[in-house]
Amino acid sequence: MRDAESLFRTEGEFFVPNEASGNPWGELTGGGPVAGLIARAVEAANDDPDLFVARLTVDLMRPVPRVPLSIDVQPLRTGKRLTVLRAGLHIDGRLHTNATAHLLRRSALDGPAADDPVPFDGPDGLEDRTLLPPELGLRWGVHDVMQVRWLADQSASATSRAWMRMPLPLLPGERLSPLSHVAILADAISAASPVGELFGPWINTDVSLYLHREMEGEWLGMEMRRDVQLTGIGVANARLYDVRGPIGTAHEAVMTNQLG
Repeated sequence: MRDAESLFRTEGEFFVPNEASGNPWGELTGGGPVAGLIARAVEAANDDPDLFVARLTVDLMRPVPRVPLSIDVQPLRTGKRLTVLRAGLHIDGRLHTNATAHLLRRSALDGPAADDPVPFDGPDGLEDRTLLPPELGLRWGVHDVMQVRWLADQSASATSRAWMRMPLPLLPGERLSPLSHVAILADAISAASPVGELFGPWINTDVSLYLHREMEGEWLGMEMRRDVQLTGIGVANARLYDVRGPIGTAHEAVMTNQLG
């Protein structure tokens, strides 16, 4: 890994993507770092600790170049049990990424504690590998920074499984929150899910998280599938785990990154 301190830096009131946040396809910012930065803004706009971000959908509407950008957050609905926030990432006044978050109030329910273990081995003792094969010769970026420990990689027939970790913070000296951590890594499911017979340069146009609790620890376990069709359109999805058990799911709309 190249020397890197964080995925972004600040310049005045703007965020500036560092090289470590880069997209492998060009001088662009990866969808994961974008989603993580938006998650950070959503959390900063919430002043009620009992409201939990149970759904976050980040629409990757336009490529995000590595230039100064800003994020604003506005409430669409506020209530005792449900708050809906909208976040927008802007460059030179133009909206590049739109997001909505559903914040739900936690409740303490009576009943037995759930016993739903992770259905695959934990991250300890597994080999550190890369997200994308080095032989592709892609531009260095966030896919090289994240740590990946595969149990079944993209060559799996139906389901790939991996533990992933982002070792860098979004901003220098700032702890990466569980929500931002999950948002950054979940963008990888379109690349990490099995390629199948319709292998191609598939890209995702969103990152959608459905969560029921915060991730604990530093490793996110993902059990990933991809369903793509001859229309060049499909969906990638993943069950999400920490070492204690399930925390939710992630979903992405995908399309082939080629004209034809």
